[in-house]
Amino acid sequence: MADVHFSALSDRWVSADNNDAFCAEKIGNYYVFGVAEGMTDLPDGSSASGIAIASLRESVQGNKRSPPEILSAAVHMSDARITEHAGESPGASRGSTHLSSCLLDDLLDCTILDTGEGNAYLIGPDDIRVPRDHPASGRPDDRDFLSRNPGEEKKLTDMITHTLGEPHLLNRSDFITINIRHRFLLLSSGGLHDFARKERIAEIVLKNGENVETSCEQLLQEAQSAGSEKTITLVLIHGHCTEGHLETEAACP
Repeated sequence: MADVHFSALSDRWVSADNNDAFCAEKIGNYYVFGVAEGMTDLPDGSSASGIAIASLRESVQGNKRSPPEILSAAVHMSDARITEHAGESPGASRGSTHLSSCLLDDLLDCTILDTGEGNAYLIGPDDIRVPRDHPASGRPDDRDFLSRNPGEEKKLTDMITHTLGEPHLLNRSDFITINIRHRFLLLSSGGLHDFARKERIAEIVLKNGENVETSCEQLLQEAQSAGSEKTITLVLIHGHCTEGHLETEAACP
C-alpha cells in the first residue's frame, strides 16, 4: 500500500508581507503540490503567486488530461491572468512569481515542473539533487503535449514571462517524471534554498524520516539561522510503501 506523507508551511519571518503561496492537498486523482515565490505583486495589490496557485488548483479539478498537460495548462493560465491584471493598470510594473509544482498519483508516480533552479530537490538515502539530475528521472511518456511542427518558429505566446519568473519557453525538459517510493521531494522558495546548504537540508530530512512536520520546522529554523530574511515557504513530500500490506507488485512499484 502506498502512503503519502506531506507537510507545508510559510513564514514571512522579518519581511513586512508574505507574498508567497502554496498548495498541498488531494484534488481528484492527484496529490497537488506547489510553491509560488512572490517576486513582485500586481498593481492592484493582488498576489501574482496567489494567482499561480489558484490556477494550479483550477487546472487539476475535473481534468482528464495527463499530468504534464495539466501542469502546462496551469502555467499558461496563471501567466495569462497575471498579464491581464497588469494590463488593467497601464504603466505599472507587472507582477511575477516563480512556480514549482508537481502532481503525484496513488502509485507514487510524480510529474514535476522543474526548471533546474534549485526550487525542487529529490532527497534519497545517499544524495540530494535537483530532479532533472536524478538517474531515475525521465521525461513524460505522452510526446504530444508540447508538440511543435519541425522548424516552426517560436511564438511570443509560448513565452511564459511571469509565472516562471523570467522569459522562458516552456519545453519538455522542464517536466520530470519519477517514482518517489522511499524518496522525499522538497519544493521551496528562495527564503530556504538560497540560504540553507543542500547537504544540511538532506541531513535534516533524512534524520526525521516520515516526520515531515518536524523537518519543515527545522528547515525553517536552519534558513533563518543562516541569515535568511526572506519569506520562507516549503512543501515536503515523502512516498512510502507499507510492504506488509502490499498485495501486488503493481500497487507500489
